[in-house]
Amino acid sequence: MDLRYSHRSVFAACMLLGIACAGEGTSSRERGPGPGASASGASWLSPEVVEAGSPVAVHGQLQVQDGILVDQSGSQVQLKGVSTMWLNWEQSYASSKDGLKWLRDNWGLSVIRAAMGVEPAGAYLNNPTSMTNNVRAVVRNAIDLGVYVIVDWHDHHGEAHQAEAAKFFATMAEEFGHFPNLLYETYNEPVRVNWSTVVKPYHEAVSSVIRERDPDNIIIMGTPLWSQAVDDAASDPVLGTNLMYTVHFYSCEHGAQQRARAQRARDAKLAIFVTEWGATRADGGTDPSGMLCLPEAQLWHDFMNEAGISWAAWKLDDCPDLSCLFRVQAPRTGGWTDEWLNGHGPFVRDRMLE
Repeated sequence: MDLRYSHRSVFAACMLLGIACAGEGTSSRERGPGPGASASGASWLSPEVVEAGSPVAVHGQLQVQDGILVDQSGSQVQLKGVSTMWLNWEQSYASSKDGLKWLRDNWGLSVIRAAMGVEPAGAYLNNPTSMTNNVRAVVRNAIDLGVYVIVDWHDHHGEAHQAEAAKFFATMAEEFGHFPNLLYETYNEPVRVNWSTVVKPYHEAVSSVIRERDPDNIIIMGTPLWSQAVDDAASDPVLGTNLMYTVHFYSCEHGAQQRARAQRARDAKLAIFVTEWGATRADGGTDPSGMLCLPEAQLWHDFMNEAGISWAAWKLDDCPDLSCLFRVQAPRTGGWTDEWLNGHGPFVRDRMLE
């Protein structure tokens, strides 16, 4: 028996009876918020306050077993959701709690990815306080609504910014690591760099900073070639527990060859999370007169569904890009009926509802 879960069950029973429960030996999850959390009394401050019927209420603490994402009961779980736009360029949809609730209740969303830009002007390297606060807004909404949330270091050259990444993830883990909602994506898309000599050492360093503060939430690690070469990681994996590896695809350019790489990683029992995908070209469909590649996207979803692979679609935004879920000036707070959907939006919605 996992004594941590036993303790949490006792704590929950005490809460229902209206009596105080405390004891030595509790994990960081029971001790309450870490440094930097306020004492405002908001529900997100207590890991025991989870909205009934929400994804986190149903699945609880996630873990990796034999290359598979499982929930607190040990049952396989497939999370489905969306990624925000780069948070240095768009916050209104990303920070809308009403919009997130609507997606949860109407499209079956169970995870949101907070894509914090790192390198562009105005992003983390230039404006760390503002960017960290933008991520906090997404995380707090997710916690309050019982949704899982991926904290994404949205970088293409993370090895050049390892110290900054370590500082950021230390802050996130200290503030929110006691909640089961948190997943950490330590490096969005490494480019043409070597896994074993460049990317793996980066992940080892940043993951160790997280593990010092959060011993068990999922860490998702980007892989070379814009997170397509996951089989490179399978041949030389990072040591540790509750570790997953990123695969990204854009179905107009990434097809059977990339799925074969993902399948080789799966065969090696590497745990995969598709933290970003689109039924567009790899540029996100920036040409609004361009094409969608829905049959190929469906083949990817057949693969993910068969393997139980979780995913987050790119992107929660209103713009002409074919990967933007919504038309320009769509409401921020929900109610996204067909007339508001854009590009691959209807396909994303339908796959989320399956």
